[in-house]
Amino acid sequence: MNALEIKNVNKHYKKFSLEEVSFCVERGTVTGLIGENGAGKSTLIKAILGLTEYDGEILANGKPTKKLTYDERKKTGFVLGDRSLPESLTVCEFSSVLRKFYGKAWDRQTFARFTDKFALPEKKRIGELSTGMRAKCALAAALSHGADTLLLDEPTSGLDPVARDDILDVLYDFMQDETHTVLISSHITGDLEKLCDRIVFMHEGRVLLSEDKDDLLCRYSVVIGANETDIKNAVRIIRRTYGTDALVPADKAGENRAYAGLDDIMNFFIRGEKQ
Repeated sequence: MNALEIKNVNKHYKKFSLEEVSFCVERGTVTGLIGENGAGKSTLIKAILGLTEYDGEILANGKPTKKLTYDERKKTGFVLGDRSLPESLTVCEFSSVLRKFYGKAWDRQTFARFTDKFALPEKKRIGELSTGMRAKCALAAALSHGADTLLLDEPTSGLDPVARDDILDVLYDFMQDETHTVLISSHITGDLEKLCDRIVFMHEGRVLLSEDKDDLLCRYSVVIGANETDIKNAVRIIRRTYGTDALVPADKAGENRAYAGLDDIMNFFIRGEKQ
C-alpha cells in the first residue's frame, strides 16, 4: 500500500501555482522532495497536512486526507520549515501541552528520551534555544505520538554537520520499522542522497522527475568543457565563459565525465538548455 498518493493537486496564488502535481510515496520508504526556493515543496506538504486548501486528491493509506478522523491524523508527525514552536514555553511545558493535544497517543517517556539524546534543556524556553536545538525539539515532538508517517520540511536547514548527523541518525532508526514512511524536503541534497529511496524533483509548481534515487544517480554524468559529441548526446547543457558543460547519459559520456549528484541534476534541469 502507498502511504501517500498525490493526484493532480493544484493550488493557485497570484505569483505561484501548484500544477497537476502527482506522485506516490510507498509505505516503508523515504522520499525526498527537491527543487529551488518557490518550487512548491512547502505548499505541497501543507496541503498534505490539511493546512491549506487545494484542488485534486491526496490519499493517506488509501483514504482521502480530508476525511481522516482525528485519531488517524495523529499517525502523521511533521516538522514545518518555519519551526512553528511556542517560543514562550519551556521544553517541559511544551510536552505537557502536546499531551493535552494528542491525549493517550502522547508518549512522555519517548519525548523525554529524545530530549535527553539531543541534550535539550527542559527548563529553557524554546525561544532561547539555538536553531539546531529548536529543530531537534520539533523532531522529538513529531516522533513522540506514535506516528508511522513523517512529513519533514527542511528539518536540517541551517544546522551544522554534527546536528544534521544527529537528526539523520534518528531518522535511520525510525525507518528500521518497515511500516514507517518519511517524506522530506531539503536543499541539502547530500543528506537526501544518504537517506532517500526515491526523489521527487519539483520546479515552478510542477513535478519534473519522480525516480528511484539510485536509478537517477546512475543515469547521468557531468562533462566539463564538453566537445561536440558530448553536446550532441547531452540532455541539458550550460554555456559558460570557458566553454560548455553538459549533462549526458552515463553510457554516452566522454572521458571528462564526473559524477552527477542531485545538485548537478537540479542545476542542469533548472538552468540548462534542453537538447
